[in-house]
Amino acid sequence: MNAIPANDAPIVKPTRRWLTHARVRRGLRMLFSYALLIPIILFCVSPIAWILKTAFETPQFMHSPQIHWIPVEATLKNFTAVIGNPRAMIGRSFLNSFLVASVSTIFTTIITVLAGYALSRFNFRGKKFFAIYLLMINMVPATLILISMFISLIKIHLVNTHLGLIIYYTALGLPLAVWMLKSYFDTIPLDLEEQAMVDGATRLGAIRYVILPLALPGIVAVTVYVFLGHWNEFMAAITFIQTQALRTLPAQIINFVGIEHIEWGPVMAYSVLVSLPPVILFIFAQKQFVGGLTSGFTK
Repeated sequence: MNAIPANDAPIVKPTRRWLTHARVRRGLRMLFSYALLIPIILFCVSPIAWILKTAFETPQFMHSPQIHWIPVEATLKNFTAVIGNPRAMIGRSFLNSFLVASVSTIFTTIITVLAGYALSRFNFRGKKFFAIYLLMINMVPATLILISMFISLIKIHLVNTHLGLIIYYTALGLPLAVWMLKSYFDTIPLDLEEQAMVDGATRLGAIRYVILPLALPGIVAVTVYVFLGHWNEFMAAITFIQTQALRTLPAQIINFVGIEHIEWGPVMAYSVLVSLPPVILFIFAQKQFVGGLTSGFTK
């Protein structure tokens, strides 16, 4: 066994200090974050939990003075009252909602892709003014836009038609969607597009084969965001459409709201049925939706 040289002192490892200042600050920040997020989460989740509870609750326990977050006696009678009620028109209303929301979302997405790309790549006179206008128009109350749009639709005889509602939804979803997708196009390097054009691709070819595949998460996120807004919209649907056979799902809920009495069980059950398609869509598009939000919209 070799002897250790006398002039070589043994290496003494410093003791590890677990409670350093950095760890304490990190722990305090995490504690503050949870203390702030937990009330916000409870504030957002509690209405949804109450809707689900009321939808499965029996009438005798629904008006109980005691608060129960879980149904005392669960039942499906509220859902059968909605599905079997001819006033609900749930099948016809579902087709109306799907038609209006899908067509308006397709129009909005096509226009948004073209406008967002133009704002991101081209320099033209009034570009900054137009970009600021897109932001400012989102600050205008939707009620003012609703009134002016209602007057315009009356003049062109499109009130009480699905086409008029599609035009309104398309116009309403464009400003924010264009700005969101423009921000996503800004994150895509311009060099990729220029290299494709140097190799012989046209502008449209570069957009089709280079830009659109890279921007797919942002386009999906914008599409999902716009579709959810159009599907859940209530004020315009109840204002523009007076015929019950043409109303969308959110507007048909008013059939269960009486003058002196409100059937809260069927109303909440109807609300759950209305929210199912957006929830299913979000589950399937969650990866693309979250990726588009975190990649481009935070720029």
